[in-house]
Order: sequence, then structure tokens, then C-alpha cells
Amino acid sequence: MLAVLSRGETYGYDILAQLEDAGLSGVGDASVYGTLRRLEEAGHLHSRLATSASGPARKYYTVTETGRQSYVSGADTWCRIERAVDLLMNGSRS
Repeated sequence: MLAVLSRGETYGYDILAQLEDAGLSGVGDASVYGTLRRLEEAGHLHSRLATSASGPARKYYTVTETGRQSYVSGADTWCRIERAVDLLMNGSRS
């Protein structure tokens, strides 16, 4: 979620679409919206309601400074895990 939101402000349905476009088609609405709620409660996201021409108001999310720090830390951890798994599976470093 933070990776998607680090690109800029967006709303839940668009986040879900971006995750699906990236190959994460098994992620459901409840997971996305539940995660957004938890990230906002933790202070990692800020939200605002905006009217929509195509239906009800949308809740837009942006990453806060603590969210950005969490994203950077998580991305670093993910890269270390990815290198370790690659080394274990292929015997080489990428």
C-alpha cells in the first residue's frame, strides 16, 4: 500500500486496481480498505473526502512523513529478504 501511495495521492479502488495490475489479483477489497484504515490509525496516512462526478464521495489517501519512513524501512527490509532468497535458491547474488 505504501509503495502505491508513495507515488501520490489516490483512493481505495484505484489502489486495488494498481495492485491487480501488478499481479496481486488475489487481494480483496476488505484487505485493501482494512489496511488503509490501520495505516491511517497508525499515523502513516492522511485522508480527505472529495466529491466524485461518477458517484459517492471518494476518500483520498496520502502518505505522511512517518508513513514515508516506514515505507523506506520496509523497502530496505524487502530488498534484503529478496537477495537472501535469491542466494538460497540460485546460489548467486543479483
